[in-house]
Amino acid sequence: MKFNNILLLWSFVLSVAVAVHPFAKNWENIEYSKTIDVAKSFSKEKHIIKVKNINTEPSKQYIFAVPKDVKKHITLVVGLYQTPAGKNSLLQPKAMPISDDDLVYYMLELPYPIAPGSQFDFAISYIITNQFTPYPEFIEMEDNQVLKLSTNAYPLSPYDTQSYELIFSHIREYQELNANSFTHDLVKSEIGSSAVKYSSSSAIPANSLFTLDVTFVKNAPLPFINYLKRDLWVSHWSGVLQLVEYYELTNHAAKLSKGFSRAKYLASGIASKLHHCIAVLRIPFDKSKKIEENSMYYVDKVGNVSTSQFNSDELLIRPRFPIFGGWHYNFTIGWDYALNQFVRQNNEEYILKANILDGIYDATYDQVELNVYLPEGAEIIDYALPFGIDEPTISHETSYLDVGTGHTRITFRIENLIDEMKNLVVVLRYRYTTYAMFYKPLQASFYIFLALMGLYILKKIDISIKPQKKEETENVIISEAVN
Repeated sequence: MKFNNILLLWSFVLSVAVAVHPFAKNWENIEYSKTIDVAKSFSKEKHIIKVKNINTEPSKQYIFAVPKDVKKHITLVVGLYQTPAGKNSLLQPKAMPISDDDLVYYMLELPYPIAPGSQFDFAISYIITNQFTPYPEFIEMEDNQVLKLSTNAYPLSPYDTQSYELIFSHIREYQELNANSFTHDLVKSEIGSSAVKYSSSSAIPANSLFTLDVTFVKNAPLPFINYLKRDLWVSHWSGVLQLVEYYELTNHAAKLSKGFSRAKYLASGIASKLHHCIAVLRIPFDKSKKIEENSMYYVDKVGNVSTSQFNSDELLIRPRFPIFGGWHYNFTIGWDYALNQFVRQNNEEYILKANILDGIYDATYDQVELNVYLPEGAEIIDYALPFGIDEPTISHETSYLDVGTGHTRITFRIENLIDEMKNLVVVLRYRYTTYAMFYKPLQASFYIFLALMGLYILKKIDISIKPQKKEETENVIISEAVN
């Protein structure tokens, strides 16, 4: 029994050691710069790192970590390094299946093994959503909005760091809430009027954790799309790609401490200046594609939104009411493109390449349902996305003049996107034969012909009930008497 207790205690000590130092210290961070950009409704983090191989053998695998509670809000992780020719090249980090209560680890595969004692420079960037919290939660309509941000003050790295700096950019009226409790000294300095920098005065050991809470003023809304249903309808007969988007939106900005007064809102001129309410929704479109003339429409649950303006590459929508913190709004927009801007043909196979998003400027998307409707009889061969998601579903949807199985539909469900990912594309390869193209109109024509023939025959049949005239009755009587 005593041996079992000692064995359990030793296993616990080993598990704690693995959780704190799960990797061999093959690297040393010579220089580490962490920049947090708060210019938009989500935060952008960029880590510029110069590492040195302190192992006795060449190595090409570098490990970095992010807090576990932040991982679910990270949209995209990208690594970059500069080639000897001076060009930026991608490094693709991969999440590691390591169980840890606080951290999620990523492995970065370097382009080539780094020799012992040699150095290598690279950068890791990712975007984190839902990081800003109104502080306080309720304010007056005219008050400035203050947001709170929490971040790890040190390099979240399993390797020691010799020189470190933390920079907050595009930040106004910055305030610290708990900087006096730093576990390792950081010296604060201001860079102009919109940036703050912290620098280390000594080396920082590996796995240093300290949550730094800061506040700043940001008079801008925090648009959050709870749900976006984006439909792409492909029509080969009309040569059109029709898009329909349905939005369910919430403003995550500070809430009103008192009821809304439209008279006060108009008198204060809030609609014409930067404010935390949403007075106008900006929806920019791909400038490389031309929208069909007079095809744009925009409606909400009540009807057409007339207080809107569409330019060649941007739609401005003014909701029926300003959307303050915690308020919701839903609406639908639609427009058409010429199909040849998106589809390329190779015999009876076609390749569709379209943006995953068009979307609202400076918005975060929680749930996106992307549906691509192909013509009836089309067969999906393959698809490609720039990131991994769950397997899409393939089904059928009946529409106008569909007399068979209906349009072929493929549905992608994507989570946690931002408006800056709108240039990412979905590629879909499908087969649409000449027989399938002509089958639908011929079949529809046949049914229309049957309907017209049936109508013609029905018109020829006299099924009316009407009394005989007096002369006809007399003739019948005389005929019967003669007989």
